[in-house]
Amino acid sequence: MPKISVLVSREEIKAKTEELARRISKDYEGKDLLLVGVLKGGFVFMADLVRKLNIDCTLDFMIVSSYGTKSKSTGAVKIIKDLDIDIE
Repeated sequence: MPKISVLVSREEIKAKTEELARRISKDYEGKDLLLVGVLKGGFVFMADLVRKLNIDCTLDFMIVSSYGTKSKSTGAVKIIKDLDIDIE
């Protein structure tokens, strides 16, 4: 079994997420905030971030791919699921 190296600790990620939530809450106080997450990898981070915000927000998600059926990126990003909310 390969050895797994921890690059950033759980505690460091939690602290940075809380710091980011404080900054977003301050910067967007009294404004409409739409957070866009990229599924599926960003879901857990987005959930943790939203729980720490002190302001209301709207969430939407996209699914994108640059791999297709290959194991190496093609460099071309394909939108699998676009936003449901009109951002114009």
